[in-house]
Amino acid sequence: MKKVMMILGCALLAVGSTNAQSKMQKTNTQYTSLGPIAGFGHSWLSNMNSSPNFNSSGYLGIGMIYSRFEHWGWGTNLVASSEGFTDEYYRNGSTYRTTIDPLYIRVTPRAYYFFGKYGDNVRPKVYLGPSVGFKVAENQYMSDEINGATDAGVTMVRNTDVFRTVDFGAEAGAGINVKLARSTWLNLDASYYHGLINVTDMENKNRNLRMNAGVMFGL
Repeated sequence: MKKVMMILGCALLAVGSTNAQSKMQKTNTQYTSLGPIAGFGHSWLSNMNSSPNFNSSGYLGIGMIYSRFEHWGWGTNLVASSEGFTDEYYRNGSTYRTTIDPLYIRVTPRAYYFFGKYGDNVRPKVYLGPSVGFKVAENQYMSDEINGATDAGVTMVRNTDVFRTVDFGAEAGAGINVKLARSTWLNLDASYYHGLINVTDMENKNRNLRMNAGVMFGL
């Protein structure tokens, strides 16, 4: 996990350096933008026997958009994404809670449709694209409640093997781009990920809902 975050941190520094160099170039139009992105929300699995509990799910990485045309654009995200699920079950009068937290390196190519016109300070958007994830770590957390009192102890098991190595699905989202300065945009949106292949031996598929934010710099 630390190595992944260090790699992404170095990449984000490279983005800042590239943006500084691009500002030295006097160009009238920039079709490509690049910048840091982050998101937070809830993840769960399909076909769970019980109702899924809230499971915090976040990511951090880099996004890129190429938009030469007024309404259409293409891009991709490269992120470290924490997903998984939290489940509760009852046994012998006690409530047990288990969280399994796989970490993926996820690549998501996207097609964008932008509303409004070039030059507008606020541009709504929708997007859709496939997403592939490669699992690089997985941890399990176990706790229990006895007679309504939460036990302070939480057991953590590293490098569990509940999730498979590869995940594939589709992501859709909608939001707005807000112009902060020349060639600098604040991107805000909400997204839904729908896994298309089984990621466990119990034939479960990944799902998540997230709120996302990023700052894109024209190159």
